[in-house]
Amino acid sequence: MNLIKCPNQHFYDADKFVTCPHCENEAAGVRIADLMGQQQKDKDTAIPDDPESVSRPKTTGWLVCTSGIMRGESFILREGVNHIGRASHMDIRLSREPSVSREDHAVITYDATDHTFILSSAAHADRVWYNQMPLTGAQPLTTGDCICLSDCTLLFVALCNDSFAWD
Repeated sequence: MNLIKCPNQHFYDADKFVTCPHCENEAAGVRIADLMGQQQKDKDTAIPDDPESVSRPKTTGWLVCTSGIMRGESFILREGVNHIGRASHMDIRLSREPSVSREDHAVITYDATDHTFILSSAAHADRVWYNQMPLTGAQPLTTGDCICLSDCTLLFVALCNDSFAWD
């Protein structure tokens, strides 16, 4: 594979295409979306000049699907806010779970100052359960807690806590 970027910032495989297929499609008026309905131009594809200088949010914990279509799959929780939904731009993408909302079915926030995780859901509170109880407001999470998003159940596992946290 010979991945290159065209002058319009599209990525394409130069071994397969002589010119950028995205630009050709746009010039012809053809809009090809990815599986989640997003256009490539809607996504940030910039590569920094010095990739080592970019600070990526660190892993703080995980969610593991224990029931639902994605059973057995795991998802990384990062520092800050983690949006959960089916859409391709969600931090936790439950793309094959039809009962989960496309955007922000729930949110898990990691607070680095006190090493806590908070589960919340404003728009879909009636479809979020926390340890077999309906979610009412924001709830703190501890390792082993179960989060049910409609037909999908996730087990929460914390990496960061009082005994370990990133500097």
